Amino acid sequence: MSRRGLYCGRIAGVPIYLARSWFLLTVLIVVLYGGFLSRRFEALAVNGYVVALIFALFMAASVFVHELCHALTARAFGWRVMSIDLTLWGGHTSFTPGRDAPGRSALVSVAGPAANLVIAAAGWALTGTAEAGSLGSVLLYLVTITNGLVGVFNLLPGIPLDGGHAVAALVWKLTGSRDAGQRTAAWLGIALSLALVVWLAVSGLWASPLLLVVTLLVAFFLVSGALQTLRGISFRRAVGGLSVGALARPAVPVRTGQRLAELPPLDDARGVYLVTDERGRGVGVVDRAALAAASLAGDDDAPAESLMVQVTWDRPLPANLGGDALAARIAQLPGRIWPVLGPARSPALLFEADVIEAIRRRQAGD
Repeated sequence: MSRRGLYCGRIAGVPIYLARSWFLLTVLIVVLYGGFLSRRFEALAVNGYVVALIFALFMAASVFVHELCHALTARAFGWRVMSIDLTLWGGHTSFTPGRDAPGRSALVSVAGPAANLVIAAAGWALTGTAEAGSLGSVLLYLVTITNGLVGVFNLLPGIPLDGGHAVAALVWKLTGSRDAGQRTAAWLGIALSLALVVWLAVSGLWASPLLLVVTLLVAFFLVSGALQTLRGISFRRAVGGLSVGALARPAVPVRTGQRLAELPPLDDARGVYLVTDERGRGVGVVDRAALAAASLAGDDDAPAESLMVQVTWDRPLPANLGGDALAARIAQLPGRIWPVLGPARSPALLFEADVIEAIRRRQAGD
């Protein structure tokens, strides 16, 4: 089992994983639901806990069909689908949109619950074909219930549910702003979670341990997903106006063995020293904090290389890189300081700390 879970193979080139949390969900369903099923189908010659395990497996199959339809619809639009993961919260399909648009986003969102509702309708239509009280009738009942629950629940109009993403796409279409759509659907998700908690309290169903646990877990799932979406909107707005060129610090080249007392002055307040090897290739950085510490210790004869922070020099960043592309690029790079590739003759360096601080300032200003 890998870090992300049990690898189950590929369908249409998409890898399928069962997360460790899915096994926890299965145990919870069997333990909490087995007693109810024993009472519900007491005339059936099958232990209720066995039926609960079958129910858990049907639920996993329903979620899998749901996520597979998301994946296949996304691929039909040319989007790149990375994986399908079945988790404690149901499932998740990871993909990178190609040519994204409100209509395509809405279709990808509703494809999953639509498939579940079709299966639920087929199961409902077939219930009369099985003998009442038989194992076949129970299995048809479970297929109908699980797919109906997965389909209806996911169509509720609040992010992170599929219905919420469909609402976000609709608002995006009407307003021309994707962020407005996601913000609207995220707040609807928070409102939906509050409504569930109020319903639980007013109805008196909180007295049922099973309903109490399930409802609170669902409410937590909705709130955490909505808040994550709102944080993502804030982050995208913050990085939207950033660029490597604007954040980069000017660098003054010095030799590795050059003593601190021999270093040229830094005319720019944000400037740093770029330590170079005998071929003129950058190998490290000495900033003002390191200089101040060395001066305080009276170590003016120390070579520049003794105070430098090592820099990975083989993957420079373009000066015109910005926005989401900048955030995605530096997230994949090793280290925390990177060289900048630009038209200027003098070298420049981008510090991760400067990017984080700029994002914080912009978020605080929203």
